[in-house]
Amino acid sequence: MKANLTLLLASLLMLGGCDNAGEITISTDLSAEMFIQALPLKSVDLTSGVNGYSFSKSQDLLLADNSDIEPYLDKIREIDLKSLTVIVYVYEGITINSISLDVQGVGTLCTKTNITSSANSFTPVVDVSKMEAAAAKLKADKKITITVSGDVSVPNSFTVEVVFDTDVTAGVLD
Repeated sequence: MKANLTLLLASLLMLGGCDNAGEITISTDLSAEMFIQALPLKSVDLTSGVNGYSFSKSQDLLLADNSDIEPYLDKIREIDLKSLTVIVYVYEGITINSISLDVQGVGTLCTKTNITSSANSFTPVVDVSKMEAAAAKLKADKKITITVSGDVSVPNSFTVEVVFDTDVTAGVLD
């Protein structure tokens, strides 16, 4: 019994000396899909087509929606947004003139032009400080609000998927 107690105390002392003891890192994708409609506001816009059709849609990306992270929501120590991928599911023959992705309170993460059904996925180079700011907001609020905006030359509807390749560090003993 004394030997077991000594082993237990030694184990606890060793755990106390490690900086990352009791931590796990969860590698996961945080994603959101948004259905977007770029439609004319009035019938005269259908015939003009001069300025294109603008769109803007906002949606919350919630940590609680990710089944890998959800059990550790109150134990998150760090979030690292490693990269961003944007996929636009657009019909063949349609071109999205421009699209921008913003995070509320952080700013514009990326802008891309001339998106077609054959060139519909991109991984933009995002300013590191903006990714860090988005990660800090995500950690503090457990969510970020994403806004996708832009314009298309003809009325259209399509889906935009935003995927953040993410590492979340959580304290399992917290």
